[in-house]
Amino acid sequence: MSAPAKLSYNVFSSSKLTRLMRSDLRNIMRDPTLFAVLIFSIMPMILFFFFSPWMDRAAYDAFGLEKISQYAAPIFFILPAHLIGWVIGFLILEEKDEGALLALEVTPVGKTGIVLYRSALAFLMVFALALVSASLLFSDVSPRSWIILSLFISLQAVMVTLILPAQAKNKVQGLALIKAINLFAMAPLLAIIASPFRYLSGLFPGFWIGEYLALSSISYIPASIGLFIGFLIHLLIVFLFYRLLLSRTG
Repeated sequence: MSAPAKLSYNVFSSSKLTRLMRSDLRNIMRDPTLFAVLIFSIMPMILFFFFSPWMDRAAYDAFGLEKISQYAAPIFFILPAHLIGWVIGFLILEEKDEGALLALEVTPVGKTGIVLYRSALAFLMVFALALVSASLLFSDVSPRSWIILSLFISLQAVMVTLILPAQAKNKVQGLALIKAINLFAMAPLLAIIASPFRYLSGLFPGFWIGEYLALSSISYIPASIGLFIGFLIHLLIVFLFYRLLLSRTG
């Protein structure tokens, strides 16, 4: 293994992880916007749990639609991943904007180490929250499905974490970009389309959550193949933006 690679993975030593997590916590606490977004990341789960029966009744009374919460649940499920990815991605973007990320290249942690650490942090935070959220939002599916769904949105949190600093040059552009990214929380609803043409939406990672939950009554591919393609799409997009971020801060 080369020296740079060794330096990059030193970030996962217990002492460095502790210092980095303390530093990130201080940075988040110091910024009221980031702190508020992090706190509100648990709100979609709470709101859905308490108000989904009211949502169903209101939709049925107004439009004659039954169990509207079944289609709203994937959106509520994805939103915390976007919010947490938003917070952690902004930490990287701030360091990129100030030149600190490039300067870290000569430290024992390394630029790559910081990016890997922040990606792992987003993944683990969202995975822990998603397991709880999945048990509340999708109580009618198996615990195995909770894990699969949690893995899906944990990877989406990593995507948001990487997309922000990879695509935005500064925090102003980052705020504009996050508004566009949030629209992709609606992607699971594309799986409702009862046509094989819906698989053209497969490039949107959130689509595979809706497909896995069988939002459409008609399936055109086996569930195992859909699961494989879904994870492949997620991993390819994560890798693409990881490489793009490193190349744009080199």
